[in-house]
Amino acid sequence: MVDLSADGEEIAVSVDIYQYDDFRKALADLWTERKRLEPRSTHRSFAKEAGFSNPGFLGDVVAGRRKLSAQAQARMIRGFGLKGSDAEFFRLLVRHNQAKSPTDRAEFWRQILARRSKASFTRMNPALVRYYQDYRYPLVRSALQCMHWKGEASVLGAFLDPPIAPAVVQRIAQDLLAWGLVAIEPDGRWKPTSDFVEPPPTMGEQVRELNRTWIQHGAEAIARVPATRRHVSSVLLTVSDATAREVRRRIETFRSELFDLLRADTAPDRVLQLSIQYFPRSREKDPA
Repeated sequence: MVDLSADGEEIAVSVDIYQYDDFRKALADLWTERKRLEPRSTHRSFAKEAGFSNPGFLGDVVAGRRKLSAQAQARMIRGFGLKGSDAEFFRLLVRHNQAKSPTDRAEFWRQILARRSKASFTRMNPALVRYYQDYRYPLVRSALQCMHWKGEASVLGAFLDPPIAPAVVQRIAQDLLAWGLVAIEPDGRWKPTSDFVEPPPTMGEQVRELNRTWIQHGAEAIARVPATRRHVSSVLLTVSDATAREVRRRIETFRSELFDLLRADTAPDRVLQLSIQYFPRSREKDPA
């Protein structure tokens, strides 16, 4: 990507647009990088170069106070020097983030994934892109923690519920090995190299999509898994603001304690899914 200095000279901008799910975050980082490379830049000078009459427009967009029209998108692209496929990817991010229809959002997200698969983001970060794009990657990786597996794809595929075809297992295992997320030990056993893969904040939508898949699997488990082997329950809570925050704090504390428990378990023999859902089912009551 190329930007222009206050003197009109080209300067290299190192922000990779393909790593973002949120166009506002992308704009914030593009501005930070521009300031790093050209400290004399101001919101006023940027607005003049991009063609905005309001010097505070960029700040308003980043803060979520304004949306981007097609014309404003073109000006942002010009202001930050986005070219070719980078510019098209930015437009796609805007359409996805601003779409009101779930159907439109899903279609734009499909296009985002397709463009990423052809971009440098995939070549540079394959583990992050595909690991969080396909739920089977973390599932196979978790299963390898439980098994003394030496490459028999049919055995690993049958271990999972629902089963995964041997050819798919083999492909996923090879990818995990290539990405350094699993390793083959001297005795031939395949084993994860670490307990957790942390996605960057810029991949929020990718992680949200994976969570939607896990939640869907939880709903399917109600009919597919006997009650003696699962626990699925929901409760509606009536709480004050202070209690709502305390419940959230306790959920986070529980997650931390749970991870401590799992790290202490040196002999896992099965994979279970635990989903925690905590979200509003009403508007907040106006104070009297």
